[in-house]
Amino acid sequence: MSFLSSSDAGKTWLLNFDETDRPLASKLLDSLLLVGASEFSATMIRMLTALANNAREAKECIALYAEREVAAVGREIQPYFLGSGSGRATGPGVAPVAVSSKKQDVGSEGIVAALISKFRYANPDVVLSHPGPDDLRQRRVRKIVIVTDFIGSGGRIYEMLEAFAKVASIQSWRSYGLLSFEVVSYSAAEHGVRAVKQHRLQPKVTIHAACPVVDEAFVGAELAAIRTICGKYPRKAKWPMGFGATGSMIAFSHGIPNNAPAIFHSSLNGWRPLFRGRSTHMTELDQIADTSDHVVQQSAELLGVRNARRILSSASGELWTHCMLVLLAVKSGLRSAEKLSARTKLPIASVAEVLAIAATAGWLSPTGGLTILGRRELRWQTRWHGAADIALPNPDIYFPTQLRAP
Repeated sequence: MSFLSSSDAGKTWLLNFDETDRPLASKLLDSLLLVGASEFSATMIRMLTALANNAREAKECIALYAEREVAAVGREIQPYFLGSGSGRATGPGVAPVAVSSKKQDVGSEGIVAALISKFRYANPDVVLSHPGPDDLRQRRVRKIVIVTDFIGSGGRIYEMLEAFAKVASIQSWRSYGLLSFEVVSYSAAEHGVRAVKQHRLQPKVTIHAACPVVDEAFVGAELAAIRTICGKYPRKAKWPMGFGATGSMIAFSHGIPNNAPAIFHSSLNGWRPLFRGRSTHMTELDQIADTSDHVVQQSAELLGVRNARRILSSASGELWTHCMLVLLAVKSGLRSAEKLSARTKLPIASVAEVLAIAATAGWLSPTGGLTILGRRELRWQTRWHGAADIALPNPDIYFPTQLRAP
């Protein structure tokens, strides 16, 4: 299992710090959720495929748009399609960012636009890529989907929704119940999702995994120490914890969000960032990025499981590990699937599955807290499994009947 602190780029970055601060900086670095290119692409395609299949079954079409900055006059957001604020909207769509092999940094918009284009070619019967009013009308599109890698503050998605809302034809279609909106993102900060959902278009928001943030990844004295070094390096950063003081702890192979601590991407006052200009030009990142590594690390540190990788390779072992990690997070006071996903670095769907099983087993109360039975189970399981190596498959591993496959 390898992490950024052991990479050449990570070791160079750690030289920025006073020697006494390096162990803590190393822990902060290794707490980043790293998402490689293949993981990002496969996950997004899987999420979009579910939408396409639903559309195909309903004999409808969906329109995909990459998140982008929209036009504004002063603070007034303009209609998404030029001249469509009143009357019948017509014309072609707004072209997405083109991805050039000669351009080193296309940013998340270019990456997402390329993914949408590829997906559209695989599903031409139900998917449109960045269509204009003419195609929306002709193909009878019933859902507009905004696709992005990460929702931070939610501000840019909100503005894009507002631009769509100002298109007169879209207002008309919405009034007849003919058009809905959805936002699909790999990850998101919880407050960003909340902001997007408050838009008047009432979009559905679908994310794969919640974003871990500094204030939830660390607790107590360790959290205070982490916040101290984020304020100390680089000096006089306007947003030490990232834009909006979010403190997001995620990095993609194509870049790191501006909501991440400045310590990772700022060049202020001679600071040598790991992600210069928020771009992730590290060939090592894709080799290191493996979201399952974080689960393995937590299994070893929190549950005392010394060969967690083998346990995770078994369906029953994976379920047990996920259950214990989620229950430990619940014990710390977290309740929502989003917060539990951010703490455990498990997909939201996996967390939801565990919560349903734990509730059926009587481990969780109706309010989502641990019951006496749940506390007893957590205490017994972690103590028992931490006492010896576990090599699955092993018929002697105890599983409550509620967790066994039917």
